[in-house]
Amino acid sequence: MRRFQGILIFALLMSFSMAMASAPADSLAQDSTTSALQEFEPRTPVAQRLPVVIPFGEVTFLNIFVWGWDRYVLQKNYAKTGPSYWKRNFEEGWKWDDNHFAINFFGHPYQGSMYYAAARSSGYNFYESFFFALTGSWMWEEFCETEYPAPNDLLATSIGGTIYGEMLYRIAERAVSKPGAGILENLFAFAASPIATLQEWVNGPSRTNPGYAPMQWSIFAGAGQRFGNEYRYDQDADDRSDSDWNAVSGFYGLELVYGRPDRKIKEPFEYFTFSFTQDQSEDGMVMRVSSVGKLNNLNMRHNSSNWMDLAAYLHFDTFYGDLVEMSSISIGLGADVSVELSDRFHFRMSHMPSYVILGSSDFNYDEVLAATDSNYEFTRNYQYSLGASYKAYLEIEWKNRGKIANQAAAYLFRSWPNTEPHYGTKGYDFVAFNNAFVEAYLPLHFAVGIRLNSYAKIAAYERVEPMSRTMHAVGAYVRYNI
Repeated sequence: MRRFQGILIFALLMSFSMAMASAPADSLAQDSTTSALQEFEPRTPVAQRLPVVIPFGEVTFLNIFVWGWDRYVLQKNYAKTGPSYWKRNFEEGWKWDDNHFAINFFGHPYQGSMYYAAARSSGYNFYESFFFALTGSWMWEEFCETEYPAPNDLLATSIGGTIYGEMLYRIAERAVSKPGAGILENLFAFAASPIATLQEWVNGPSRTNPGYAPMQWSIFAGAGQRFGNEYRYDQDADDRSDSDWNAVSGFYGLELVYGRPDRKIKEPFEYFTFSFTQDQSEDGMVMRVSSVGKLNNLNMRHNSSNWMDLAAYLHFDTFYGDLVEMSSISIGLGADVSVELSDRFHFRMSHMPSYVILGSSDFNYDEVLAATDSNYEFTRNYQYSLGASYKAYLEIEWKNRGKIANQAAAYLFRSWPNTEPHYGTKGYDFVAFNNAFVEAYLPLHFAVGIRLNSYAKIAAYERVEPMSRTMHAVGAYVRYNI
């Protein structure tokens, strides 16, 4: 599979990084214990910003190295490019590609995070480093493969790479900035962000080094029941189709909160959250990854428990697996409110409307189109989309006892014009996710809880009848908080 190695590395690094650094609640909000977190402790930088030729050279080297490995070691046809392809790319322009979903929405962002880290660790800020990720992606698309350069790859690599690159850079820098950091911390930092760590080993901390920031993390695992159905609404009752499933499932995940939500941030992603959950049953695997980073904010703080925060956010959300494929890179605003209701109870609520820069949702009509067109050939099982998203979180915590919370996210997609695969159909997708849970705190940083996860999708496209899919998972879990 094209650049599958990159995806594997991405999965391993993210799992390793987040297993040592995640969070005790969901990806949108956490409990009120953040007041106990330490403040930022930045290290004194020993290196000034490096000349632009250094990170640019590193980005170029990364592309040449990956291309050379694919071309001469793996003998991949897509890497057998040259001047004739370069000329074609400049003359004929860019075309949306049909590559595998995981390549486009996991592999490319991880590749972009390497470009980003080269600049970030050289002393460039968040926005300056974004342009290095953009440049690295453009170079790859134009010169390093036989496929046409793809705008979806440019967006996913540059924006997605910036999101993952900044999170991994901060996690790596936190590890080596820990007081008394030794070999294990340095190895962990290298696993999280190899380029940034190598740069620091050679030149010392960059002038933009974030230092030892406050962070919370948790891991959890549980089991339960997963059930759902899929239904197509055909005008002819005899032609309507539906299917359902019901099976025992197991799940696990991790969550991370970096920084403090009740402070004015000085730099983008000085506060971000990350969550990962994977459900598995005999019906298939479903994985959800969600990242939310604060770009800028207006914070109105009375104390550590009573505050309101208005902010701009950058989001990257992905569902992937045998039953669901969906992704959304979006930017928007948000309001986050924390209120001390009494000595025993604490309330927190957030709302985040966003504009979807690049969305995608699985396309479920292959057999329908194949039945009506003998020449139909499968190419891409998802659509590229624009749209809007909305996230909300509500939590009531009984201090030192437990909490009840609900997290919701909804996405409305419209097919990006002129991106349809060969079958030529376009339309709308509405996708919604809800996670309701009750959790009781135990001694020694443990907690137990029950959850109800729900997923729903409605699709309406030209030339085919509407369809819907619903899926629910009920389960009990154990969480370990740090």
